[in-house]
Amino acid sequence: MRRSPTLPALLLLPFAAAGCAAPAPAAQAAPPPPACRALAEAVVPQTAGTLGENDSGAYCLAVGAQLAVFLHADGPGRWAGVVSSAPAVLATASTARLTAPVGVTPGQFRAAARGTAELSSQDATGRSWRVTVVVD
Repeated sequence: MRRSPTLPALLLLPFAAAGCAAPAPAAQAAPPPPACRALAEAVVPQTAGTLGENDSGAYCLAVGAQLAVFLHADGPGRWAGVVSSAPAVLATASTARLTAPVGVTPGQFRAAARGTAELSSQDATGRSWRVTVVVD
């Protein structure tokens, strides 16, 4: 019986092709979080710090810590409730124990997991407020 010289080569072809495949691309690392600074002094007990309508940029917060937000209205421009862009990172905490003065919109947030979230609000005149919170 005569063997075909191409049969063994054909049987090895799928294995050889798999070995010659281009290496898988390396997973891209997540971009580093923005540089952040410390929060202003806490004005609410059991919070790590406070933010207001004049604050901007990026702020640092440790996992498990809370921060308070107080946005003061100028004239008729009352602020809408403050929202987090990433509730899994920076979750809304109860403000039941806060009694804000007339014209002040309060917010309280808890750092639930590492990551970055944006807090934002807008007042009745269209002015917007936005800060970044880096949770580590």
